[in-house]
Amino acid sequence: MVRDLLDRAVSELESHGIENFRYEAEQILSHCLETESWRLRIEGSRSLTSEEQAEFSRLIAERLDHHPLAYIRGWAGFYNLVLKSDRRGLIPRPETEILVDQALAVLNRSPIQYPDVVDLGCGSGSIALALAGESSGANIRASDISTKALALARENAEDLGLTDRICFRLGDLFEPWKAYKETGFDLILSNPPYLSDREWEHTPPEVRMYEPVGALKGGLDGLDVIRRIIGESPGYLKPGGHLIFEIGADQGEAVRQLVDKNNELEFAGITRDYSGRDRVVTANKV
Repeated sequence: MVRDLLDRAVSELESHGIENFRYEAEQILSHCLETESWRLRIEGSRSLTSEEQAEFSRLIAERLDHHPLAYIRGWAGFYNLVLKSDRRGLIPRPETEILVDQALAVLNRSPIQYPDVVDLGCGSGSIALALAGESSGANIRASDISTKALALARENAEDLGLTDRICFRLGDLFEPWKAYKETGFDLILSNPPYLSDREWEHTPPEVRMYEPVGALKGGLDGLDVIRRIIGESPGYLKPGGHLIFEIGADQGEAVRQLVDKNNELEFAGITRDYSGRDRVVTANKV
């Protein structure tokens, strides 16, 4: 029965140190049964077919081996969107929604009717797609150095009916957008890799074993890619344009100093995440 299977799975996940063990067991079972998780509570006596039981056991075994829940289900929620999620791209985090909030605030204040926006290192496309869904006038471009991540982003755009709203290109940071250096962007966005080598050693196995390393590791101090973005952005920003990017919780002061050293950028502030930690930096083109 549903109730018995669920209780056993909860016990297994808890004993293996899975933090949200009941929630995750319910999510995996509802995925197997193609139903909503709340229905499990009113269908506790439902019998499962042998195929359903086998599939549930297989997926619980994957979770015990630290496969991320989003990859097991094949989707992740982000900013009112449901995105396809697999090992080709980083799993969207709630903290990154703050970056979208800041970007939308900038766009909503802007008198520019059709602002030019670029998302560097777009991964699964979460940031660009969220903006496309919320800002009908923006000309949105997105790029990634990973062919696999870019394919995932394009699939998500197609699934959401937003293919015609975003121009995707393959390449490292600004490399695909060299032609825009003359005209510039109104808004540059990025959730770059920013984990330091020390932080990487202590990341949960779900992250370290399965998510794309290139989207996470930012060098010895975690700032390798961030330095490049700060250094190169002024050449691609229109006067008065904005740079908004995500950082690690302990990188705020170091990033502030990097921006202050660039005489073409003005530091505009750091927005904290839901836990009160530094998370999103905004800078403006002087």
